[in-house]
Amino acid sequence: MKYLRVAALILLFFFSMLFFVQNHELLSTTVRLHLDLLGAEFQSRDIPYYLIVLLAFVAGGFISLIYLLAEKIRLSGEIRKNRARIKDLEEEVNSLRNMPLDNDSFVMDSQENGTRP
Repeated sequence: MKYLRVAALILLFFFSMLFFVQNHELLSTTVRLHLDLLGAEFQSRDIPYYLIVLLAFVAGGFISLIYLLAEKIRLSGEIRKNRARIKDLEEEVNSLRNMPLDNDSFVMDSQENGTRP
């Protein structure tokens, strides 16, 4: 599994570098971002497209990481709860196994079935 993950990262790096090399001219052009929010205007400096693409990729990675960590924490809590439930059920099974058989109830059950004790 580790080798597959390393191979996937190498392929991702290769294709991203290929993308940047083949689109160098277009990605080198600059753009100025503009935001008009409730009457307040914000404008950025000239930013090259490749920086925007790179920042979007990094932001997506961080958002995915946060989501996966939250999911892992939720599943860990569920595992902990299920292990506690399993422990309680095992204790109940062991207590039922160790209960002494009442001889009178055994005799009555045997007589109802038509068998001898």
